[in-house]
Amino acid sequence: MMGMQNRYNTLHGGVVATIAETMALACVKSVAGDKDFFLGEMATTFLSATRVNEEVEVDGCIKRHGRNVIVTSVEFRKKKTRQLVYSGRGIYHSMPVASL
Repeated sequence: MMGMQNRYNTLHGGVVATIAETMALACVKSVAGDKDFFLGEMATTFLSATRVNEEVEVDGCIKRHGRNVIVTSVEFRKKKTRQLVYSGRGIYHSMPVASL
């Protein structure tokens, strides 16, 4: 796991944000069908730290699925205690259809 931890031997914030975005994108792809979309906003909240060797469960879900907007939520919990340690929220927008 070299490179995934910071100098405090906890999971690096960039790794958390990357996992949150990847999970959110998987959720969006599961409901977007053949529509193209883009990420409008991504927010990650760091509530606590986790050691690199701790097991963390990541759950993602769709909070809102409208005609042009999809909102996702991602939660990271310590597997042993179920403590919420990180959370993420993504807002995705449908690509406008070009008219020529």
